[in-house]
Amino acid sequence: TGSVLNDFTTLGLAFKTDINDDLALGVFFNQPFGADNGYEGGFVSGLAIDFQSNELAAVLSYQMNQNLSLHGGLRVVESELNQSIPPASYTLETGSDLGFGYLLGASYVVPERGARVTLTYQSSVKHSFESTEFGSTTFGNTETELPQSLKLDGEIALNSNTLLFGSVKWSDYSNFDVAAPGYMDIVDPVSVIDYNEDNINVSVGLGRSINDEWSGFGILEAQLADGEPNVLRPYDGSRALTLGARYTSGQYEITAGAQYRQFGDATVFGATFSGNDAVSPFLQIAYSF
Repeated sequence: TGSVLNDFTTLGLAFKTDINDDLALGVFFNQPFGADNGYEGGFVSGLAIDFQSNELAAVLSYQMNQNLSLHGGLRVVESELNQSIPPASYTLETGSDLGFGYLLGASYVVPERGARVTLTYQSSVKHSFESTEFGSTTFGNTETELPQSLKLDGEIALNSNTLLFGSVKWSDYSNFDVAAPGYMDIVDPVSVIDYNEDNINVSVGLGRSINDEWSGFGILEAQLADGEPNVLRPYDGSRALTLGARYTSGQYEITAGAQYRQFGDATVFGATFSGNDAVSPFLQIAYSF
């Protein structure tokens, strides 16, 4: 089948400022959902998906007291989808669509223990794409709902130089599908993309301060297997190791490293996928003023 998962790059930007002693504003840009997969050979040669999304979020954080803070905000997500399914003689092309959502959460800190726990809920985001479907005589908008999620983050200082941190994230993929009316007319009642199981990611990491300028960290992460591989996600769960370092000088903070991910083995339509992996370098630059 050749390489199924193509190379891709994601971008993120963030701005945060204190409005007063209790209230802070953050504006964030990221690319929360995406796929660039395709088959170059085999019986599904030409099957491909290109899904792009861009998100802009504005978040307010209010410090209730020394320990408790609340945060919440609005999200705007722009998405676009193109998909080709040669075995069904079918192609889907959509225009971009804007969807809206929100996030709510709370953080609790224990300063004397160097401990923090944060819980954040992100709502689902609905899209109704104006779409063109080739290979079908049924036309209409393609409907989808990007999954809601709930994430718990925690950290605690083991000593003055060492930080233990981790997270658990649940994503409601069992309610995520891409319902294109033309494809559902061809392969009734199947959606173009449809998941039956939710997604759970777990991570744990350790950070260590080396001196006033340098620190390092390592993170172990697992996407739990859900028994639901498919031709556009030919793996079942994954494991990842991230190693990185942070350099601080004056108002600048530079973080860099790489993640190595192993994908769980899977069998899709009789084809076996095993021993697959990916390497993802990253770079982050922060400036305080």
